[in-house]
Amino acid sequence: MKIENPDVLVIGAGACGSLVARELASRGLSVVVLEAGKRFNAAADLQNSEANAGKIMWTEPRVYTGKDAIIPKTGVGVGGGTLVWLGVAPRFHPSDFRTYSTEGVGADWPIGYDDLRSHYEKVEREFGVAGECGPFAPEQYQLPMPPHRMNWHAQLLARGARKLGAQPFAPPIAINSVDYDGRPACIYCGWCASGCPSGAKATASENYIAKAQQLGARVLSEVFVHRVNYAAKAGRVTGVDYLDANRKEYRINARLVVLATHALETPRLLLLSANNTFPNGLANSSGLVGRNFMSHPTWQVFGTFDEPINAFKGMQMGHVMVQDYYKPDARNDYARGFVLISYMMTPITYANLSGTFYGAEFKEFLHEYSHTAAWWAHAEGLPHEHNTITLDTKVKDARDLPAARVTYEWGDNDVKLAAAARDKASEMMSASGARKVRIGLNYGAHAMGSCRMGRDPKTSVVNEHCQSHDIPNLFICDTSVFVTGAGVNPTLTAMAIASRASEHIAGSAKRGEL
Repeated sequence: MKIENPDVLVIGAGACGSLVARELASRGLSVVVLEAGKRFNAAADLQNSEANAGKIMWTEPRVYTGKDAIIPKTGVGVGGGTLVWLGVAPRFHPSDFRTYSTEGVGADWPIGYDDLRSHYEKVEREFGVAGECGPFAPEQYQLPMPPHRMNWHAQLLARGARKLGAQPFAPPIAINSVDYDGRPACIYCGWCASGCPSGAKATASENYIAKAQQLGARVLSEVFVHRVNYAAKAGRVTGVDYLDANRKEYRINARLVVLATHALETPRLLLLSANNTFPNGLANSSGLVGRNFMSHPTWQVFGTFDEPINAFKGMQMGHVMVQDYYKPDARNDYARGFVLISYMMTPITYANLSGTFYGAEFKEFLHEYSHTAAWWAHAEGLPHEHNTITLDTKVKDARDLPAARVTYEWGDNDVKLAAAARDKASEMMSASGARKVRIGLNYGAHAMGSCRMGRDPKTSVVNEHCQSHDIPNLFICDTSVFVTGAGVNPTLTAMAIASRASEHIAGSAKRGEL
């Protein structure tokens, strides 16, 4: 497919890539977006069925290894991770950007909350976020839509939280509580992770991608970028090579390349793009591409009640949140903090998150689905250089390209913090009146931090504007650039960072600097 070379190539059509595409197209730049997955018509292709998740989740080969192998959920298709995400969209706190200065753990970011405030507001308004900021928000702020009403599941969980002195609230969530921006209010069908056929859930495909295309951007789906090309003499990237659905290879050039393929595939693509100048991976003079990978340590805590809860009636996640234990406390034997979020999943996922249950206990657990409530205990995982994304030497994908190898081990603080979150969730579940509390799966959620930002090219991959230290016309706009992961869902912050980077890119391009 022969297309005209654009000003900007954006690799990945998820939350961040789509935002960048829309923003740069609105500034008059010609933009082409390349997406590995398919384009879906949600109303037709993603009708309520748990099996639909298999269409929109990444299922290509990856190797998960290390002492604590983790498998973060990642999406694929035009819309990326927003096709499968559950929409919870809180802001980071100022202290989340200064963990080393305040607690001596992790590392400090080159940016802070104040740098992102206006971008948080912009994304919340453009994407559409409903909810309350909560009593422990980084500051009191208003969201563009009112909060969702707590379903019975959330009311039950909130009851136990209040008995322990906590202050539960309806958190920010990018699912419409009222008609907004041409999209309808949520009908509470409960299939959020399998795609949203009603359009109430904010997705990149229905929002930023659609608006970018209205501004002239082109989107190519089912094309897999396997190499970013580099001109050593000029010291710049020149474009990419990609394979279409028939494995036919094409090359497209551009003045500027933005990688937005998430914290697993972005480092993989840079490592696949090694050349004579960068033998250990493109833009990797620091040796940190693929290092300091992070995930959130989480526990699933279930409570069985005598009366039906019917927690599946409503949004899967985020009808209620507890953030009382988020602020670090020097009296704890761990650093950082955690949140508790309501999360009742569809039946197959419910079975998968049961943890170590088997036999009669497992059958009983499945039978009690409609009588079960669930907290998601969600803690911060700190960066460690030994947690990496590399290229596997044996496993390859269908294109004969090395698969990503994800090596992970929780640190001592991760384990202690997650255990504290689990125990508090269990205590709250008992306070809510559960006749039996079950501890489900301990797993890693979200992927972050494999191409961290920083001011020093020796200790980071990109600068505070997501621009490669090594290559001035290469940018990374996704969760790869995170320095630490905070203790809340990362998508809103990733999008705010991408919004800030887009502003910088547009300004630099206008001045002729790129």
